[in-house]
Amino acid sequence: MKKLLTLVAALALSLPAVRADVVLSSIISNGMVLQRGVKAPVWGWADAGEEVTVEFGGQVKKAMPGPGRKWMVELDPLEASATPRSMTISGKNKILIENILVGEVWIASGQSNMEWTFDRLDPAEREFAESQKENPLIRAFHVDKHLKAGIPLDDTSGVWKDAAQMVAGRNGVSAVGFFFALDLAKSLGIPVAILDVNWGGQKIEPFLAPEGYQAVGLPFKEPDRRISRNTQAAAHIIAAGMASLEESYQAAKKGLKMGFDVVNPYGDAENFIYNAMVAPLAPYAVQGTIWYQGESNRGSEDYLKKLQALSAGWSQVFRVKDMPLLMVQIAPFDYSKGKDLNLSLLPDTIWATQYQAAETIPGVAVVPIHDTNIDITDIHPIHKRTVGERLAATALKNQYRKEGVVASAPRFQSASREGSKAVVSFSGILNGLTTSDGQAPSWFELSGDGVSFVPAQAELRGNTVLVSVESIPEPKFVRMGWRDVAIPNLKDKDAWPAFSFPSQPVTQQ
Repeated sequence: MKKLLTLVAALALSLPAVRADVVLSSIISNGMVLQRGVKAPVWGWADAGEEVTVEFGGQVKKAMPGPGRKWMVELDPLEASATPRSMTISGKNKILIENILVGEVWIASGQSNMEWTFDRLDPAEREFAESQKENPLIRAFHVDKHLKAGIPLDDTSGVWKDAAQMVAGRNGVSAVGFFFALDLAKSLGIPVAILDVNWGGQKIEPFLAPEGYQAVGLPFKEPDRRISRNTQAAAHIIAAGMASLEESYQAAKKGLKMGFDVVNPYGDAENFIYNAMVAPLAPYAVQGTIWYQGESNRGSEDYLKKLQALSAGWSQVFRVKDMPLLMVQIAPFDYSKGKDLNLSLLPDTIWATQYQAAETIPGVAVVPIHDTNIDITDIHPIHKRTVGERLAATALKNQYRKEGVVASAPRFQSASREGSKAVVSFSGILNGLTTSDGQAPSWFELSGDGVSFVPAQAELRGNTVLVSVESIPEPKFVRMGWRDVAIPNLKDKDAWPAFSFPSQPVTQQ
């Protein structure tokens, strides 16, 4: 039976195209939201020589199939509209797509904290989300299966969802993405959609486009394009159910390359998520990406290079110059399991890299979340509303130039010495420094050599913090919150918490 299933899978994926009707990409379907203000691609497949006509919003576009029998038209830039409209696509057959809106479209991607759905959310936040289930302005295209492929596939498994379907517990979409879209729609007053593409526990490498590897000079291993006949893979199909195999069989009959659940029929590839779950969505018109990933890359020395590759690759395939890539700073977590190591790997490799990426990669920004009731024993914080709202605020400020938006966090600027004290100054202050609990600033440390740090006392003085410790009368280095478990209390009076910072030199005044 196992060998038979493997053979069936192989045959299904090697069948010649027998398609007669026009076929659409899964993302071009009922309930979709088109990106306003840019040329919006619409595509699918048809027989060679079969002219395809697309009609929408008074526009009529025609195309002929090209290589692989793929056709594509580009709609002229559209104005935002919350009025549902229909699209007609005609060839040898006629397809009617209904309930189409026009607005803003963002990719929401990453690992489990982006994938986190509403059944595991804080009850109050879940109740609030459910109160928005009739909101007509927010939607999502949910890539609803974890798929692998060794080469970029033509199509993937996914469906458009409205607000009610987005918040439907375990079957819903990213809670962070939902709150992001909700806040954007509220502020902009137009439809907002996310393309929900996530996989928990994954490193950044599986998400990278080959174009990204090439852009930053990373070596890219060409995949083995031979179809795997692994009998264990076939057994996995049985365990997962026959639906995935049937989908792949039907896709193959249409001449499409489409992966099936948890099995990789096209060989191995480091970027298997991109190939099966992201590439089939391109070049759908989008505005940018929100990204919550990094826990699985803890200890990686080349994470900055991989972020550069992610940005460059997705910018190219989705045709957005310097695509906005708004990142969530990885939440504090006790990786040492109570050992409280003096200096753990996470801050030095992930937090610092995220900061560096925001400073050096066009379109990249990072938002802090350590003040959102974090439980350092749980790598999955249950509070996601503030996370989504801060990402939305960053987009409103950076991409939409919205005035009056609070999207700022104090950042280390410099440190000088006054006698035995270090005076730390910050940039990005809106309305003055304070602490979230009314206590003295926490998690400041001083060092005389830049290696061994000692917990220090801190006090506010205007927009600076004075830091001292009796055992180090001449401090030469200062840092704040630079441990896995640190949750500093320093913040702007009316804005976000101060970013943690690594060892910084204290200069002599």
